[in-house]
Amino acid sequence: MPRNPRRQSQRRRLPPRPTYSGAPQIEQPAAHISRSDARPLRYVERESPLLAAELLRVAGVTATCFGLLALLTIIDRLQ
Repeated sequence: MPRNPRRQSQRRRLPPRPTYSGAPQIEQPAAHISRSDARPLRYVERESPLLAAELLRVAGVTATCFGLLALLTIIDRLQ
């Protein structure tokens, strides 16, 4: 067991960036969509119709359950 129980994951913070008007500007890389960046977009486009159909199915099953529950409640009250 080490004598100094200090955690090694603690890092020293860097000083804040200069904000005065003479500060050098950092150039941003050109914005282009790579193949790996477009992968999630293609996945969403491919899965959207299936998701919409699944949501409609769930809504139909839910409506059927509530309808049967209402019907059973009405039948129980009539007896």
